[in-house]
Parts: sequence; C-alpha cells; structure tokens
Amino acid sequence: MSITNQREAEDLIYRSYLRAAPYLPSAGDEQVRHPQLTRRLLDLLGAPDRGRRFVLVTGSKGKGSTSRLLSSLLSHIGYKVGLFTSPHLVDYRERIRIDGQAIGEADFVRLTRRIEPAWEEIEHGLDAAAYQGPVGVSLAVAVGWFAEQGTDINVIECGRGGRYDDANVLANEWAVVTAIMEEHVRELGPGLDDIVRHKLGIVKSADTRLYIGAQRADVLDAIKVELGTAGDRASGPNGRAAMAGETFAAANVALSARGTTFDVRTERAVYRGFSLPLLGAFQADNAALAVQACEDIAGAALDPATVAACFAGLQWPGRCEIVSRDPLTIVDGAIHRDSAAYLASVIRSLGLGEDARVAAVIGVPKDKDYAGVIETLAPIASRILVTRPDVSHLAFPQDALEVATRYCPGGSEAYPLLADALDALLAGPLPDCILIVGTQTLIGNAKRLYGQGLEDIGE
Repeated sequence: MSITNQREAEDLIYRSYLRAAPYLPSAGDEQVRHPQLTRRLLDLLGAPDRGRRFVLVTGSKGKGSTSRLLSSLLSHIGYKVGLFTSPHLVDYRERIRIDGQAIGEADFVRLTRRIEPAWEEIEHGLDAAAYQGPVGVSLAVAVGWFAEQGTDINVIECGRGGRYDDANVLANEWAVVTAIMEEHVRELGPGLDDIVRHKLGIVKSADTRLYIGAQRADVLDAIKVELGTAGDRASGPNGRAAMAGETFAAANVALSARGTTFDVRTERAVYRGFSLPLLGAFQADNAALAVQACEDIAGAALDPATVAACFAGLQWPGRCEIVSRDPLTIVDGAIHRDSAAYLASVIRSLGLGEDARVAAVIGVPKDKDYAGVIETLAPIASRILVTRPDVSHLAFPQDALEVATRYCPGGSEAYPLLADALDALLAGPLPDCILIVGTQTLIGNAKRLYGQGLEDIGE
C-alpha cells in the first residue's frame, strides 16, 4: 500500500517493530537490535549518508539538549545543520529539523513513501523476532532529507545506548558523550562498565574526535578504563579525548528567574556571562560540551557575542524551559515523582523567597504517576490547578482534584482545559511563578498558548 498521509508514514516507521514485539526475548541490545538492517536500508536507497558529515551524541542525561545546543551553535556560526532527536512533543516531524525548522508534512510523507519498497524488501526476509527499528526507519527519512537539502553537518542523537543503536551505522567524525548513569540496565547492563561500553561504541576509529561531558568520578574512571582498552578507538582532538574538567569546563553557574547563567573555559578561550532560558546546572555543563565540540568543528575560538545570542534565544521545548518572565512561567514534561523532585529542587534554587506564590498547573495522564507529581510539587506550590491539554488521545485521572486537595487543601482547583487554568491564574492576583507540568501534549498546548511554535524553534 502506497503511503498517502502522515499517519500512514508513522505506521510504516513502527510496523516492523510492532510485528516482532511479541517474539522479542528479554535480553540486551546486542541480542535484540539489528542496526545492520538500517545500514542495508540506507544502501538500498543509494546510501544518502555517504560523504556527509555527522556528529553522534549519546549519554544517559542531557543528550537531547546537548544535541540542540550544538546544532544551534553551528547554525549561528554559518553552517546549515540537520538535527535528529527523540522523542517529540506533539508531532513526529519535530524529530527531524534543519536549522531549527521541522521537516514539512509533504516532505515527510514523500520521503517515507520513497523508502517503502526497500523497507518491504528487507521485511520479507526477516525472522519473527527480527525487525527494522523505528529509529532506523525514521533515520533513513532524516538522512534523505538532509542530503536533498544539502546540509553541511548533521547532529544525530542516539537512543538509549550507542554501540547497537541504528544511528551508529553513520560514519560520524565526532562523538559527544553526555552524563552517563545507571539506566536501561536490562538492555545495556548489568554493570556500569557495560553501560559505558555501550555509550562509547559511537567511537569507531582513531579518526573519531571524542568529547566527554561532566561525569561522576566512578563513571569517569570507567570511561578511562574503556578508552584505555579500546586500542585505536581511543581518540579525540590531537589524538586524545576532550574531557570536561580537563580540556573544558563550565564555571560560576547560577540559577535565577532569568535562567541558567555561567562561564565556559576551553583550551582556546574563556567565555563569560552566558545565559540560557533552560534551568539546571547540568545545562551549563551541556553548553560547555557543545562549545568545545563546536570550536573544534570550526577550527577556531567562537565569537562570544554570537554564542551569547545563540544561548539567550535558544528554544528546547518542555525541558525546564522558561516561556515567559511576566510572570515567570516554566514548562516541564515531568510525569513521575523523580522528575517532579528535580523540578522542585530547581524552583527552590531560584531565590524566589519563602513567601513566593507558586502555582503548579498539572496535567498528567492517569497511566502515569500523577499522584506522585502532585505530592512532590505540593510543598513548593501555594496553588495546584489540575487540568488537561486541548487535544490528547490519553485518558486523564478523574480523582486528580481529590489528590491535589489532599496535599494542598487550601489552593486546589480543577479546570477542563489548560487555557481555562491559565485564564484563571492571569485574572489575578498574579503568582510569582507558574509551573506547567505534565504530558508532552500539555507542553505543546502551553507553547501554542504562549505563541511559541514547535515546528520552527529557530536556529
């Protein structure tokens, strides 16, 4: 069947995996993933990735924002940059961008339709438990578009691992590794050393230039051991890895209602007084990592004013993002207790004062930890408004107001839609800070309400 619309295109991306899912063993990525099928798909399409330049970004935390920071920096200094990330907030096409602009629906459908015959050729020869990964299929769409549009460099975010990711079939000149921690243990573990080995699998030769972001001490030890046993894969600028704390670093990091401010030191320069509208000390570490890699790609120190302008205007939707300062309004995709706890710690660090009036607008689906999010944010919130996005296929809890009242008895309210909740808040008296917290569609709804699109997030 020929693909005629975006829904059918997305169905093709997931079809092979959904067919194989009932037969997949509970095993690590090396047993269940098949990146060689992505390589075959690309080759059947004429290898649109050949001769193109790629940066692969992996890690356990911050790889999406680091990918965005790096792609934006490269765009600001004059490169035409492709960006491939996941997940998306509202529309699948957000995963594929050039200079911040998501691929158009017509191009997405056309390019997915183009790969369908090759996809079917591969599919017909697969065993029940073998599948073409959704990331690999969408990567083929992305790479085809990047080739058509003549991008100079493409920044590609890996999935949970690295070594067995579909993205790792690309011949990347640069490898960027953000903070690593114990996650996806069943697929990447069982131990921290195993997880590190998976992540560093994106370093494929002595020519790959490697950048290691800020790490815990035990992780850094494991990385150095892996690099020491990796033979000719242990590489980086000038034949060594560029490591946070050694080659480059963020310094003087502070969080405030204006965002995250910090300095960056590299071997080429010291940059002072940068500010990001993303909250979190780790974002300064990610920015320093991006600056170092961008310097080496460009072969020179960067213009401080250009970097400052890039960072000040950067959009990376839904990740502790400031969308307004009148009043201070932050959106975050927290859908469980742990992510809400991090958001609460960020709010406490902003110096708003003990008497600050914080309103938490929460829209978490019923199959997620909505009670945990409400309970965790209640101690910092004087008001909790439970609601839902204007459009969503998800079901939302009927007892959310009851839960909110349990933890915030004097200031809990329920509203049918996010717009209604915000109207109630903005009718006054205005709170000092508004948190909009919940599912991806709620964040997308908030961005639209604040006049900030998701298809074009700027360079």
